[in-house]
Amino acid sequence: MHGHKNIKLAITATIAVLVGAILLVWTLRTKQQPPDNTSQPKHILELRLAAFQLYASALVVAADQSGKIVPATNCFGDAGLKTTIIKRSKGPEIVDALVGGSADFGTLAITPQVLQALQGSDLVTFATIQTTDRDIKIVGWRSAGVTSPASLKGKRVGYVGGTIGEIFLDRYLKKYGISKEDIQLTSGGPAQLRDLFLAKSLDVVVIWEPTIQDILNDPSLKKEDVFVDVDRELYTLRMNLVAKPEVLQQKKEEARRLVQALLCGENILQKYPDKVREQLELWLDRKPGTLKTVFFPDTFRVQLDVPTLLSDLHNESEWAQESVFSGKGKIPQDFTQYIQPSILESVAPERVKK
Repeated sequence: MHGHKNIKLAITATIAVLVGAILLVWTLRTKQQPPDNTSQPKHILELRLAAFQLYASALVVAADQSGKIVPATNCFGDAGLKTTIIKRSKGPEIVDALVGGSADFGTLAITPQVLQALQGSDLVTFATIQTTDRDIKIVGWRSAGVTSPASLKGKRVGYVGGTIGEIFLDRYLKKYGISKEDIQLTSGGPAQLRDLFLAKSLDVVVIWEPTIQDILNDPSLKKEDVFVDVDRELYTLRMNLVAKPEVLQQKKEEARRLVQALLCGENILQKYPDKVREQLELWLDRKPGTLKTVFFPDTFRVQLDVPTLLSDLHNESEWAQESVFSGKGKIPQDFTQYIQPSILESVAPERVKK
């Protein structure tokens, strides 16, 4: 009997020793192994983003200034990015940065992308960050007789060539039966057009925010001195993230992380719209409250509506072929090559519509 008890005790002791040894080895291995950070970027990647110095860059600003809006938040840093933002005032300048290689990615509307395509220089859209039909407007001096759309006839009209301003103006004139020969056209940058308008060297400008607010808030005029018209049926702006095809191929991970960072910015904007607007006004070097009446948080969303973008590319290509290239442009046979949904699909597939 005693022998059996001794055997049982020996077995129990052996098991206890084995269990203790296993626990000891497991503990040591756990201490030696680094924490599992597979959900976090393994290393910081650098990217250069050419962004409009405009109202349309709200998501970029929300991500870039996230720590000032929500303490201990860093949208770009948390996505594993070191981002250099290159401010530009109009689409052609962003195109130059992308084509010239001084920027990896850019924010751009469809119009400059189409103008590049018809010249054989491709840019690819991989996400949309703003969709709005409220931003671009006609602003005219009532003292010059601008009191209605039809009254543009015979007036000096300024617009930003190679941008949404050009196609909006063409559609506006067509809608109201005015030909380009009926007006005197001047093309320039937003700031230049603003100054020419305030100096009354132009009767009308086709422009967007915040330049419109610059005009309306200028101390030299009263708001009732100007005619302002926004035709929401003529043009819907889709501000997109774009890149050269070869750059997007080489920097897929950077593009994916950029989308992550802007989704973070979108979340902040939806929760704290006034704080984002305040940071945007600072970023744009505007007085506090400048954008208060024209800031629409619901227009800022990271998404990709492929059918709508394809339709926009087709329609604007036809317009550009007739109005800009006089039939000499090279209209692409396949517009799908200008949209790359895989980047956003890898991050937020529910935001891609095919």
